[in-house]
Amino acid sequence: MRRGTLFVLGLIVVLAISAWYIDFNPGNHGLNIGFLGYSNDLKVHEGLDLQGGIELLYQAQCPSTKTTCDVAGSIQATIDNITTRINHGLGVSEAVVTYQKDPTSNNYYIMVQLPGQRDDKQATALIGTTGSLVFIDTGGNYLPVGTTVNLAQYKGKTPFTGNDLDPNSIQVSFTTTGQPQIDFQMQGAARSAFATYTQQNIGQYLTVVLDSSVIESAVIQSQITGQGEISGSMTLQQAQDTASILRYGALPLQLNQVSERQIDATLGAQAIRQSEIAAIIGLGLVVFFMIFYYRLPGLVATMALILYAGLVFAVIKLLGAVLTLAGIAGLILSIGMAVDANVLIFERIKEELRSGRSLSAAIEHGWDRAWPSIRDSNASTIITCLILWYVGNNFSATVIVGFAVNLLIGVATSLFTAVVVTRSLLSLFLMPFRGNLPGWLIGLPTEAITSPTYRRRQPAARPAATAALAGGRGTMAVDDEATQTEDEGE
Repeated sequence: MRRGTLFVLGLIVVLAISAWYIDFNPGNHGLNIGFLGYSNDLKVHEGLDLQGGIELLYQAQCPSTKTTCDVAGSIQATIDNITTRINHGLGVSEAVVTYQKDPTSNNYYIMVQLPGQRDDKQATALIGTTGSLVFIDTGGNYLPVGTTVNLAQYKGKTPFTGNDLDPNSIQVSFTTTGQPQIDFQMQGAARSAFATYTQQNIGQYLTVVLDSSVIESAVIQSQITGQGEISGSMTLQQAQDTASILRYGALPLQLNQVSERQIDATLGAQAIRQSEIAAIIGLGLVVFFMIFYYRLPGLVATMALILYAGLVFAVIKLLGAVLTLAGIAGLILSIGMAVDANVLIFERIKEELRSGRSLSAAIEHGWDRAWPSIRDSNASTIITCLILWYVGNNFSATVIVGFAVNLLIGVATSLFTAVVVTRSLLSLFLMPFRGNLPGWLIGLPTEAITSPTYRRRQPAARPAATAALAGGRGTMAVDDEATQTEDEGE
């Protein structure tokens, strides 16, 4: 056995062990690679259709402070802001935020899907809050927390806004009495301006208003040159949500909630069970056909298919891909596609054996001649997956994205297992039969393989003949049988 084959077999063993660890995650330790900064809990991230959650629909329009604005130009910035709030505020890393335009009314709608989320009040408070923060100079007047403020009445008395805050300084801490508060600092020119303002207005009320609602109205007790605090009757969750809103800025557009839908996970559980049944049936039929028709090579292909399934699941976990019902359909479809390359290779090998080649030569030539078809067919599928992924991302068709991503992972992995795994295992398992290979073992009639040595089919035997070349003193004779023997030796 060649050294290269031994190396590939060792690589296959390492990949199989790695896939087993990632798929089953013994001890639930996850995967942490400190020097690369990589951390993965190795859990399956299920989509909204599998684990349930909340689906919110908002209409995006110009803020109340602007009569006209570019809604279409601000829609993507709004989506990015919402996504950041969700990821850091709610901790839902698999959230899907998309938009669509109503062709009839030309209104823009933003749909937010939060898999696994159950607290609709927290979600709507965090997402639907525009995040427009202003500091109002109310002089000697105290405004109770929760008071709705008409900002037009305080025109010229809003010296600072949320844009003056340093986002890196915003965090939640606790007062001496254990109440949560939000720490902040100003940035740029606002830092010195805020220090001057607080020095000149000691004893006056500075009211903090978030989306026209008072969150704090406090007396300025001293000059603030560094860190300031926003406190009040807030719970810890409210303080964290408010800090997230302030940290990532105001939404460019105003969102008005249109609908809210709670999706039960029962549908997802049923879909998973049916998908498992479909996968088992599909895999079983493929295995039966391969072993029944191709015998030992079919058994080798089955082993490669099992490794393929483990590698696909491991890649999905490592990439953190969200598994949706459409994605499961793509994986099940890739099971059948995974054996396409094996069928091409095995048929080419059988043709080479019928022509009289030795087993090792048949494997080598069969793979070489099957490779162009394998390459082109998989390349076309991969290109199709990339097109589906692009269309799904740019036209808010998340179902297409899940299908395309999982099918792409399956096709790429199946290409590796067919080209590398199947070929190496086939050489390993057929090696003991090099001297005497029964035809039935690879799905051929016994008489189809007359000898394991390299032979070409020869035409009917002809009587020996000589050809004389006249000239000079003698003749040159060429024996046909000797020539044929030399050809066979080559």
